[in-house]
Amino acid sequence: MKIFVTGGTGFIGSYVAKALLDDGHELTLLARNPRKVAAFEADERIRFVEGSMEDYAAIARGLEGQDACIHVALSWLGGTAEENAVRETLPTIRLFQAAAEAGVMKLLFTSSIASFGTARHDDTGYIRPMNYYGAAKAASEAYLMAIAYEYGLQANAIRPGYTFGNPCVKGGPLYPDLKLMDMVKKARANEPMTFVKNDGTQFIWAGDLAKVYMALLHADIREHNRGYFTAVSTEHRTWAQIAQMAVDLLGSRSEITLIDKGRPAPDGTPIDVSRIRDSFGFSFTADERMKEHLLYLSTLEP
Repeated sequence: MKIFVTGGTGFIGSYVAKALLDDGHELTLLARNPRKVAAFEADERIRFVEGSMEDYAAIARGLEGQDACIHVALSWLGGTAEENAVRETLPTIRLFQAAAEAGVMKLLFTSSIASFGTARHDDTGYIRPMNYYGAAKAASEAYLMAIAYEYGLQANAIRPGYTFGNPCVKGGPLYPDLKLMDMVKKARANEPMTFVKNDGTQFIWAGDLAKVYMALLHADIREHNRGYFTAVSTEHRTWAQIAQMAVDLLGSRSEITLIDKGRPAPDGTPIDVSRIRDSFGFSFTADERMKEHLLYLSTLEP
């Protein structure tokens, strides 16, 4: 299959691109810097189109002759509501529209659990975003489905949670969030750490997340024509528990203090991942991969 991928040189995108290559697909990657990931730059199975999400001529060139479009790139984060709409949602809509007009039959969109907001955390479709990022993702989901209905396409939105992992290929990037790196740094230095009691989430390893893309790419259109798939592990872990992992793994003397801000303990797993389990027969746990990741971070220069 010929597949156009945005964000393929980023953290999640590099895992998705590697999984696609391992599965024998031909890739066209939209990238601001085609030389960013050394392993991809040297791979003859990858064609690069240099440009950003706002470079519509480059996107049009990249979509020619493609069977599927996987949108991973994040164009904009932060700022005002208008900035999120113009810089994140609008380029996403234009990408989907261009893909449909180019005859691409499969669309996969990287949304976020932020699209839920205060709504029930499952894939029923109900959303109440709490921030502009979540609103931008939710709006993009809506336009994805509208365009898919208009053109008769297979389209699915993947909603990852906090995604982590080591670089998956030579020159591949790390996730840019500094929380895990900071706790490893403090554990190495035996410094105290403070966290909000019960504050945490259901993490997911990027390699497991990539499996969701692959499953949906090959899914039967009669069963998975258009839908939403939340992608997190089945385990809820607090930041304090992750920090304790780092302390134990590194033999640290760091003390962990909890601040009680009235956050209730989670009742089981707050984020429902049953749709992935029921649809594809798999579910994910993250603890062992998290330990591997913390050990990897401990090897990096301070």
